[in-house]
Amino acid sequence: MTSGSYDFAGYQVLVVGGTRGEGHTIATAFAEAGASVTVTGTMMLRELYDTDLSPFDYESVNLARQDSIDHLAAMVDHLDVLVLAASANLPYALPPDEHAFIAQAARSGLLGPTFLTTRLRLKLSQSPALGGGCVVNTGAVRTWLELSSTADEAQAQVIESTARAGEQWAGLGVRVNSVLQTTRPVLPRQYAPRAGSRVAGTTLVREQGTRAGESVAASALFLASSAASRITGQTLRLG
Repeated sequence: MTSGSYDFAGYQVLVVGGTRGEGHTIATAFAEAGASVTVTGTMMLRELYDTDLSPFDYESVNLARQDSIDHLAAMVDHLDVLVLAASANLPYALPPDEHAFIAQAARSGLLGPTFLTTRLRLKLSQSPALGGGCVVNTGAVRTWLELSSTADEAQAQVIESTARAGEQWAGLGVRVNSVLQTTRPVLPRQYAPRAGSRVAGTTLVREQGTRAGESVAASALFLASSAASRITGQTLRLG
């Protein structure tokens, strides 16, 4: 189903990491379905992005800092749908002890997308939407757990935490679900074909990424819709 199959008029949607890639595709789909969408990124100014952010409001947030997360949570007045699509992209020059601290804090829910979700849970619980407020985790959440786990372990943790949150937050009237792409082995960067090469082919590479993003976006819209008002604690795994 496409964004035209849904009506999100009157919905307030926050797409964390909605400035590019999969997050931008999801944000665009919600906007096309009538929602008022806010996207977040790590840059201070929206003009610094090369993607079209004109259909959205914009807020800057650093998910590795509690004060930045608290600031974003305070800026949100009303919220119906929270989509977590911001990957863990820590600076390469980050000292090892600070990297380890962030990894452990994200795993414990004291930083990263889990902490933001907790800070916004009461505002989500006030949503008048059928089925209540809705949280949709994407594969980006898995990358925060991969800071201290293997990809397979992180995937299992997302599935387990989604089921647990779905049960625990049901009493608040908040649904929590996830959409995950099947993990695939990745070639080391030095062996990966370059976009535009005869091996990769620019069109083929872009079409694969676009199709995957559209599949995740379609799943996110379904999980946030009234058709999924009784679905919580579930993980949709896309091939």
